[in-house]
Formats: sequence, C-alpha cells, structure tokens
Amino acid sequence: MSVLDRKGTTYRCRICGAELLVLTGAAGDFAPRCCNQDMVRLESRPVFYYCPVCGAEIAVLSGAAGRFEPVCCNRPMLR
Repeated sequence: MSVLDRKGTTYRCRICGAELLVLTGAAGDFAPRCCNQDMVRLESRPVFYYCPVCGAEIAVLSGAAGRFEPVCCNRPMLR
C-alpha cells in the first residue's frame, strides 16, 4: 500500500510492543513489520524541538508532569 509517511509518524508492534519513529517523511511503500506481523500506525505524534544555533533536533516521545524546556548551545530549543 502506498502511503505518505510524515516525520514523526509512529508505529507499534502488537506482539512485543516495539515502537519506531519516522525521522524523514517520504512518499512510498513503507510497511514496517515486527514479530512477523504488520506494525500499527499510532495516532499520537511526538513534539519536536530544534536548536537555533547548531540544528540539533529532539523528539518528545511521551510526556511527563512538569514543564519541559530543553536547552542546547546555551539557548532554549524551539518547537
């Protein structure tokens, strides 16, 4: 099946719970498998932050209580 996967699309294995995250989206026939089964595309998407100085990028895969304010190169990272 041809799909358009965007950056941040997440998949989970129904058997073992392994997860994967698409880092660079593209059009194509991407159909990840694990434990000899098709992986399930999750509805939730991570929040991405990047450093305005060096371009480093992070993704928050699950939230926690409190305020998350990542810093890189001595500057706040941007959403």
